[in-house]
Amino acid sequence: MKLKGFTLVAGLLMAGATFAAEMSDIDTDGDGVASYDEMIVVYTDLTAEAFAEMDASGDAMLDADEMAAAIEAGLLVEAAD
Repeated sequence: MKLKGFTLVAGLLMAGATFAAEMSDIDTDGDGVASYDEMIVVYTDLTAEAFAEMDASGDAMLDADEMAAAIEAGLLVEAAD
């Protein structure tokens, strides 16, 4: 059972590392969040309405938690390398 738990944790850590790299690619101004303009460079089919749905805080920016929640909910597909 310990091995399964370790495998799950390792998988989650690797997914987080992949996600963090994507955020750094998206966040071109380095402010730690992604604006709609930054997002559409990578996610070219993203609509303003879909972006607003992902923006739980309503600040017109997506932070890492909002992006992770959007990916988990299937609202945003992880970008290909």
